[in-house]
Amino acid sequence: MRVAGVVLAAGAGRRLGAPKALVHHADGTTFVRRAVDLLTGAGCSPVLVTTGARADEVAAHVPAGAHVVHVPDWSSGPGAGLAHVLAHVLSDSALDDVDALLITLVDLPHVTGRGVADVLAHARRDAVVRAVDGGCPGHPVLIGRDHFEAAARLSQDGHGLKELLACAGTVRVEVAGATRDVDRVHDLPAGAHLPPTTVSPAPGTGEGTGTGTGTPGAS
Repeated sequence: MRVAGVVLAAGAGRRLGAPKALVHHADGTTFVRRAVDLLTGAGCSPVLVTTGARADEVAAHVPAGAHVVHVPDWSSGPGAGLAHVLAHVLSDSALDDVDALLITLVDLPHVTGRGVADVLAHARRDAVVRAVDGGCPGHPVLIGRDHFEAAARLSQDGHGLKELLACAGTVRVEVAGATRDVDRVHDLPAGAHLPPTTVSPAPGTGEGTGTGTGTPGAS
């Protein structure tokens, strides 16, 4: 079973004041680097990372071996990044043997490798799996290859994966931290800090790209 990982990291983080991908943990590791390492460590191959805002800077923090998928329309709303990833996977013959995609947001610092592994344990070509925390929907989510084309259509139409994840057959897996995304400065984990050249946080500003699943996007 080959599962590719997806880190949605294209947003500008307007409410936070900087792209979340570029936030640094206390040890200096960026959010995007940690997210990629988390999926790689769980066995995802390859790992695809979407970029949009400050794309070159974000790409510079993507570890070797992971693949960058640039999202020119990253500011158009939730789901744009996922649409580009699905189009890439469906058109790249080197990924024909990918059986499922595990999709996470770049700003989930409290999700651990154990949580990712618990979701991956349900991977099948016909699977739809989503992490929940205390019953509340979050990330990562997993979709089997049987659903790639439907997911691509939904994403291109601007609906994200909400409809797909709401189906009766969706497996729900409890994952601590699955809903604890970083939306504002007070959400940052201890010791984490914003990168240089931040922008002023803009209350109420729409965010960049996520899965459009009813939880905040990765912006």
